[in-house]
Amino acid sequence: EGDEEEGEVEEWDGEGMILQRCAMGGPNRQRNVGIHTIEIYHPQFYIKQLELEEYDSRPDRYGPSVIGKYTKGIGMIEARFPTDDEDPVSFSLTVTHRLIDRMNREGFNMTGHYAPDGQTLNSWNAFGRIDIGSESLIDRSKSMKSYVMDIFERYGDGEANIEGVDMYNACYGGQACGLAVLSWVESDRWDGRYGIAVATDISEAHPAFLAFVGAATTATLFFPDAPMAHHSQRASCILHRLDFCKPVGWHDMAPVTDGKYSVECYLDALDSCYATMKKKLNDRELFQITDYNVFHTGGGYHIVKKAFERLLRCERPECRGSEREELTEQRLHPSVHILKRVGPCHTVSSFLNTASVVMSQMENALGKVICVFTYGSGCASSLYQMRLDDIPYFDPLEVWYVKHFYKNSIKVHPEQGVVHQAYVETWMKFDYKPYGRDRYGWDVQLLEDDVYYLGEIDKFGRRFYHRGGLKTKPFDKKHRLPVDAAEGRPDRRHWGPVPEKPKEKVKTEEEIRRQIEYDMTFDHEAEAGNYQEVGEYTDTYKREQKVKILRPVADARPSASTLEPDGREHAYHIVGTWSRRQPQEMRRNGDEWSFEVILGENRWEEFHLLQDADPARRIYPHVEQAGREAIPVGPHDGGETKAWFMDCRDRVDVPEDQVGMPGDKYLVTFRWKKLKELSWSKLVGEVGEPEPSRYYIAGSWNDFELSEMKADSSRRRGWFTTEVQMTSLGIEFKLLRNEDFAQLIYPVPAKRGEITAGCTAPIAGPDALGKTNWRIDGGRLGEVYRISFFRDPEDCEPAGMRVRWAKIDERPVVEPDPAYYLVGPWNGWGAQGMQKMAHEPGDFSSFTGDVTVQELAADEKTPEKRKFIMPFKIVQHKSPARCVHPDKDRCTQLMEHRVTMDDGGRDTSWCIGEHPNDKAGRGDVFTVRLQIAAGGAMGVTWRKAT
Repeated sequence: EGDEEEGEVEEWDGEGMILQRCAMGGPNRQRNVGIHTIEIYHPQFYIKQLELEEYDSRPDRYGPSVIGKYTKGIGMIEARFPTDDEDPVSFSLTVTHRLIDRMNREGFNMTGHYAPDGQTLNSWNAFGRIDIGSESLIDRSKSMKSYVMDIFERYGDGEANIEGVDMYNACYGGQACGLAVLSWVESDRWDGRYGIAVATDISEAHPAFLAFVGAATTATLFFPDAPMAHHSQRASCILHRLDFCKPVGWHDMAPVTDGKYSVECYLDALDSCYATMKKKLNDRELFQITDYNVFHTGGGYHIVKKAFERLLRCERPECRGSEREELTEQRLHPSVHILKRVGPCHTVSSFLNTASVVMSQMENALGKVICVFTYGSGCASSLYQMRLDDIPYFDPLEVWYVKHFYKNSIKVHPEQGVVHQAYVETWMKFDYKPYGRDRYGWDVQLLEDDVYYLGEIDKFGRRFYHRGGLKTKPFDKKHRLPVDAAEGRPDRRHWGPVPEKPKEKVKTEEEIRRQIEYDMTFDHEAEAGNYQEVGEYTDTYKREQKVKILRPVADARPSASTLEPDGREHAYHIVGTWSRRQPQEMRRNGDEWSFEVILGENRWEEFHLLQDADPARRIYPHVEQAGREAIPVGPHDGGETKAWFMDCRDRVDVPEDQVGMPGDKYLVTFRWKKLKELSWSKLVGEVGEPEPSRYYIAGSWNDFELSEMKADSSRRRGWFTTEVQMTSLGIEFKLLRNEDFAQLIYPVPAKRGEITAGCTAPIAGPDALGKTNWRIDGGRLGEVYRISFFRDPEDCEPAGMRVRWAKIDERPVVEPDPAYYLVGPWNGWGAQGMQKMAHEPGDFSSFTGDVTVQELAADEKTPEKRKFIMPFKIVQHKSPARCVHPDKDRCTQLMEHRVTMDDGGRDTSWCIGEHPNDKAGRGDVFTVRLQIAAGGAMGVTWRKAT
């Protein structure tokens, strides 16, 4: 270098230089780009494939050869289709608008994370790219995307800066736009906003081929930090094939196709993509690194299954029989739930099938990989993988069915499927207004308010839409645009007046009864217990975002068969207080079932029915403590607090013909012809021997466990006694009849708020209202008391009862063995029972119990801040006065603290998961240990159970 002249630079011709591409997932790329949610729209009309088979098997159609073809052959259950007031553009408008509404409603707009100023964008301005994929072309020049831009211009203050247009290809167009949006978000031209890939298609079918109809639209939301990330390689196969096409000028919507050859092209493309992907993955088997398989849907489920078996033979040729069926069930079937009910829908299918996996598996899919194969005739295909890193923004499938899929659906008989023919005939129509619903008798009030409908095709072929269609009012003035008038766009004002909603007719008694039962068994907000909350998950990247996971409780969601008899043979059992709530079979006589009840000494009885002795098929009244006029509900898994109350006491509100005395007989009768009916009547002159009452006591000396009182033979009938020694626990107790906590006998305290009373207090019961206990005051340790209870067999009123106690002896005190119980949020801090801790026989220095971690509010004042924690306390002998607690709230085992046992601890507790060293996660089980030293000092520790 020192020999070179000043300013002289050596030239280099670049020989030997190797240019490097940007690495996949490299530092210049966004992190974990993928899918945050998939919004799904489907039209209202649907048919049952089983009914279509029966219809098509008629001699005037195809004959019996079609039986099983649509259901077992191509594996379908239902199919969706529109009429002529919807098309792929209206679908796209609806699904995009609904997605934005859901983002606003559920609050998963994360644009603020990538904004320079940290401010979250308005949802209508939060999208930087939208592509639409379809094979249902409506214009050879104007893109469907441009139609969708209309709603952004109206609601997003003129928003126009959104890239993307249409991608048109048989079946593959939707996937092509998905990959394009994905690449945009990954690129260095990404501007921090969301991308949407809309796939929209209608697999139209003439009435002769209705089995192959299908229609749906998806809007797939792409963004970094995705719950469902595109994390791996992908492979494609694009070839020139003439298996399927729709030439310009073709006279019909339907394609020119060679069905058998098209399936061969599909499988050849799968083979090619598989070979390329395997090479990119260094010859690793896809089955080793894949948990679920998603395939493009051609003509139905049978194509998907054929593709899966093809892939299975490539990797595991030895797989046969039950092993293959098990793999099909585990890997393929989660992807076909929606497909089987919607039907083939071209470009939409791979997105629907992906959504099916997530919605059916939910938290079970966390950390697992989905392999997607998507295909379009002509031919174009791709194969790629996605990893589920978190719970995406989906409803569980069963919840989605109820909330969305069937909510406003219209089931039609195959003969009514002609309403779809109106859509098929819109091909190449000009100067046209939809007529299908009106011609075939479907009320305009059935239109959905948040769905876009075609209002008119003008003489130039331009299409105009309105949200809510003819059912709703025109745009508000603030949402009208100058271009509407400039271009002479017709709108809702040009399509006639808004129809008035029909006045509700006065309901008959039968309709009222049916509505009450329907509301109780189908309103999932009103009837608790239909869905079980698995928990709320915290989004990995957006900590303030929660996703609630619900699971249907088994058999808790009744079908319509609970309103109508199902035509099968059933037995009915009655469950009442006279038999200690043990089921007893009712006697059948034709179309009614009856049972004779012998009135007990309460002079009232409570009961409900069971179908086939199944507790999950309970029949109960629509109100609590119901009389004969109450409406029966069920069979249904619910109504635990509701029962018929046969009150036979002499009361103002009890009919005279119902008043009776112990031993009188009553006949309970249940009928179910068209409506369920239940009644009872007194069998005048008939008497029997009621089951003798037994009385139980539960007290502080035995941790409120039940023990039976003995009949006192030395006194008149009706006296029962037991003996109790005074210990350091005192003597506090409950009385109840027949081991039934709904038949408590309790004191009425002199002052409101008191929870105990002595034997001079008035007596109430038997009923479930008792909140107070009896208590013996002033005794010395070792004193023995006889507690006596009297009930006059001839007097059912509280005045006929007595509670007395007297000291009968004094003995060396015998303290009960120590017993400790865990209480926390899982058992309502003891209100729903207490969890007993275990100890080694004879060793009372150490007690253990298991506690399961849940996700709970870190502070009741800020419920939105949640952690995987579980607070708890320990109670000795179930006594609130003996609460074992720390002197600090949310105390960890690593904190310096003092443990005391007293009647305090209302504001302090230990908290598993509060300290990071616990490493607590949802569902983790921790073993809590209470250690008691010889001097009485206590210590509490816990560790994760192995």
